[in-house]
Amino acid sequence: MAGFPTQRSSESREYPTSPAFPGSAECPVSPVSEGQSVDGEVERALSVLAARNACTGAGDVVAKKRFKLARDVSAFEKQIGEKLGNEELVQVLTEWRRLSQPFLNPKETRNDHLTAFLAELQKVRVPTGEGALTKALENVEKLSLAELPMIPGYPGAPENWKRLAALHRELSRVCGGGIYFLSYRDAAKVYDGLSHQEAHTITLALARLGVIKIESKGKAGLKGRKAAEFRYLLPKAENGDDQGFDL
Repeated sequence: MAGFPTQRSSESREYPTSPAFPGSAECPVSPVSEGQSVDGEVERALSVLAARNACTGAGDVVAKKRFKLARDVSAFEKQIGEKLGNEELVQVLTEWRRLSQPFLNPKETRNDHLTAFLAELQKVRVPTGEGALTKALENVEKLSLAELPMIPGYPGAPENWKRLAALHRELSRVCGGGIYFLSYRDAAKVYDGLSHQEAHTITLALARLGVIKIESKGKAGLKGRKAAEFRYLLPKAENGDDQGFDL
């Protein structure tokens, strides 16, 4: 699961609310906060990404750092449901180069890095966080009924409830127990025949029963422009033994 910003529509973009990316590089979490203007949100998101991926030591491999920036940018574009503008892409690369400058080849210009960065954006196949979601879905599919989370007060909960709870558990594990985002379209993939509307309804039920906390409601639907954000509340070993997986 899961970087970030010239054409801009007259309608403001909607952004998820949460802290910046946490420690896990694969944790699909939004890098913008509520209460800022759209331009302020974009600028802050770009600054976070540039700083997170900047070269900070002589041993850093510049190409790898820059490609990780491209993966983060791709993740953010996917999260908001639209491509970033040209000026925004130039902005994030320019800030990345400024922060990385002491460890870059002095013969390489900003245009050299911008050219490489734009090409790398076209090469990204797995945006940051997306691999974690895919692995989490695979792990949940392998679980037996006995290995699924127990829903407090509702031991006879349907399997689709328990599989969705297990998906939240896996994503929480990836993020070290922190906040993560999950679209209802992706949530529906956890159980055959489950629609994104049904996933949304079950999610609300799980929140009411104390399985998860909805940190940001997002926007439900196939064309929703922001994913909801959650925190998993149950102990990781509901049945007495931790059913952990390495994602």
